[in-house]
Amino acid sequence: MVSIPIYFIMKKLIILIALASFSLNGQSQRINQVAENFINDSQNFVTNNTTRGIIDANVTGSRFITDFQFGKVIGYNQNYLMRYDAFNDQMEVKNNDDQIVIINKKTINEVTFNDGSKYKIYNYTSEGSNKTGYLKVLYAGTKSSLLKKDVIKYVPEKKAESSYDSDVPAAYKKGSAIYFIADHNGDIRSFTKKKELLKLFPAKKKAIDKFMKANRVKFSDETSLAKLGRHLDGMN
Repeated sequence: MVSIPIYFIMKKLIILIALASFSLNGQSQRINQVAENFINDSQNFVTNNTTRGIIDANVTGSRFITDFQFGKVIGYNQNYLMRYDAFNDQMEVKNNDDQIVIINKKTINEVTFNDGSKYKIYNYTSEGSNKTGYLKVLYAGTKSSLLKKDVIKYVPEKKAESSYDSDVPAAYKKGSAIYFIADHNGDIRSFTKKKELLKLFPAKKKAIDKFMKANRVKFSDETSLAKLGRHLDGMN
């Protein structure tokens, strides 16, 4: 048996380790470059952080659904710290300098947080006007999707009317959510409660009502609403 000197074995190991390190570094650089491309592309962001002239320091509550958490934007396989401003209907991102920037709805139309919650841009009608903004996807089916509009309202400061009262500070308060059934043919209809939902399906309202009772569907429970969305998608 021919013995191989340890010198040659060590030399080969060093070469293999160097090649592996070069490959990993190259892959890491490519991933970082993808992240940089998104963050540094000015088309992906708008510069004005519109809070409708309200100074948050003087307001109780929050205009955000959650604090910053990791998620991904469509087209970029990279985690970013993001949060959804429901009051202004804006998706905020912390960039590499820890500055807060706002995603441009015209270039990025879908965001998925790592907890599984997904927000997509839709055209819809609310309060008698046409709007374009984020709706939370509770269930995405083959024929229709069940969506939710998170609502945060601003309640102005109330000054005390007498010496017996106290000033009530301005506040952000959570309002009643609005739900939508979006058919894949482009039709989107809204409802806020069970009675309004059943009116959207006059020929099937008894079957839907029966399903909701049997499955204990609650508007406060997004998991049960997802089951409802799956049922509605199967009925269409």
